[in-house]
Amino acid sequence: MANNLDLSIIIVSYNTQELLRKCISSIKDKLNSSNIKEEIIVVDNASKDGSVKIAKEFKTIVIQNKINFGFGKANNQAAKIA
Repeated sequence: MANNLDLSIIIVSYNTQELLRKCISSIKDKLNSSNIKEEIIVVDNASKDGSVKIAKEFKTIVIQNKINFGFGKANNQAAKIA
């Protein structure tokens, strides 16, 4: 993990705007009171529902794919920068 981080969280998303909002919010709520230094990386596989906007609102690292590469490739994209 880069920059002395304790935890990298990778989320692969495809048209899951509300689920993504709940997921990131829950992570942030749980980690706010800890001393854990984390990064959240969201890989969006060409969503059309505003998922990218949600990820950006939470100030996550966002990889926005123009096509749906599937879970494995998307996860590996994020792992390379984690």
